[in-house]
Amino acid sequence: DEDEYNASGIRQPLIPKRQGATQTAPASTAIDNLASSSRGGGASTQKTFFLLIKSFIGSGVLFLPRAFYNGGLLFSSVLMLVIAATSLYTMLLLVKCYERVHCGYGEMGRRLFGKWMERIVLGSILVSQVGFSCAGAIFVATNMRDLFNAATGCRYRLGLSFWVVAQAVVLLPLCLVRHIKGFSAVALLADVFIVVGLAYVWGVDVSALSRLGTGYVRNFNPESYSLFLGTAAYTFEGYALILPIVDAMGQPERFPAVLSLVMVICATVAVSIGALSYAAFGDKTEAIVLLNMPPKTAATLTVQLLYSLAILFTIPLMMFPVIRILEQALFPRRSGKLNAGVKLQKNMFRALLVAGVVGISVAGVERVDKLVAVIGGFACVPISFIYPPLFHLRAVAESRWERGRDAVLVGLGVAICLYVTYGAASRWGAGESPIDFCDV
Repeated sequence: DEDEYNASGIRQPLIPKRQGATQTAPASTAIDNLASSSRGGGASTQKTFFLLIKSFIGSGVLFLPRAFYNGGLLFSSVLMLVIAATSLYTMLLLVKCYERVHCGYGEMGRRLFGKWMERIVLGSILVSQVGFSCAGAIFVATNMRDLFNAATGCRYRLGLSFWVVAQAVVLLPLCLVRHIKGFSAVALLADVFIVVGLAYVWGVDVSALSRLGTGYVRNFNPESYSLFLGTAAYTFEGYALILPIVDAMGQPERFPAVLSLVMVICATVAVSIGALSYAAFGDKTEAIVLLNMPPKTAATLTVQLLYSLAILFTIPLMMFPVIRILEQALFPRRSGKLNAGVKLQKNMFRALLVAGVVGISVAGVERVDKLVAVIGGFACVPISFIYPPLFHLRAVAESRWERGRDAVLVGLGVAICLYVTYGAASRWGAGESPIDFCDV
């Protein structure tokens, strides 16, 4: 055991608390670059608040109504709040580790456990980011198909796979961008479109419930509740950005309060969208809830367009850390700034990565709820519920209570990861294709 004990026999953490540590931690991975634009004197509390909101609310929210169908109304509502509270708790554990170790997520794993743990952490981040990109591409394809069919009067019935592949025309040039600051204006516009889309869904849900009452709902669905667990873990997409945002904050001591407020807001949005939509549409709830909106209306088509554009231009942001991490591994200490050959190789690699995302998306296009659950169970659960308490146990925990609590959280996280991943993968072939605009 590498831990030390003091004269009284009290266990001391592996890494002692640093005195006078500054908020200038080195970035261990490309993930840390995602909040770098907020540095420069330190991000304000308000800017940190919006960065966190932007990190946690995206396309995942619109998969929740189907997740509530998979889990059941009461079960999903209660468990969503429990998952949000647990996520907040483990995020704060990760921040405490950062205060001791003072480095990025991947490097933290290396310092505490060795190079093998850094690879595991970065692998989970890579899988989750690729998964977010694939789910986003399927979301865009489903909505763009409806928009095209509305514009052409259903004369040309192009399949979902076509609309997934067509996105490569936009994604490839954007993924060749070298600096993430180039996406800042697009990201802000995407946030506005997402807010508009969520407001519309809320309005339609309330209107449907007031006019028609609730659809057929179950409080617990014993057949597919494991799918809910994976989707719920997927929902809080920005976990890997917590440490860069802390590092960027001008007053990091206020971060726990800001994060707590953000998680309350995100949990409220998640439960309200999931519960209201499932209550309104019952067993007719689609994998992407926008497909349940009033069909062939100008309002619905406009929201589908805006939300699809928001997600389409967010996919390169999701892929950016994947590109940077893999390029650092494949092209160590090789820059394309002055070497056209290296730049060409990197561009070809990025093109292959886009092709890979498109290929995975095509494979999962008919079962996006299962894909989201697999991503949530296999990648998001470890990032959210296994690594933070494991790192806290190694670096910070001093009392027997802290060690026991961290060990229990790690054990539960491993069990949930295995159970949810197996449950979602075993149901991969089950389910129905997304509703087609032309069949309504």
